[in-house]
Amino acid sequence: MTDISIIFFLMALAIAVTILHTFLKQAGRDEFAYLALVVGLAIGLIQVLPLLQDLFSGVQEVFNLYD
Repeated sequence: MTDISIIFFLMALAIAVTILHTFLKQAGRDEFAYLALVVGLAIGLIQVLPLLQDLFSGVQEVFNLYD
């Protein structure tokens, strides 16, 4: 994913998880509501981790230039 599309993806994911959480909580399914939050968080982290890995690789390359 490109840099801007990951922002839109995370925004859409947050909106969807919030709506699902609210709906489930009002229906009295608190356990499923919290499960939806955890699953949404996991999906978001899975999408962001490769970007963080690229960031740390770039920082490592910059500091290896001046060894």
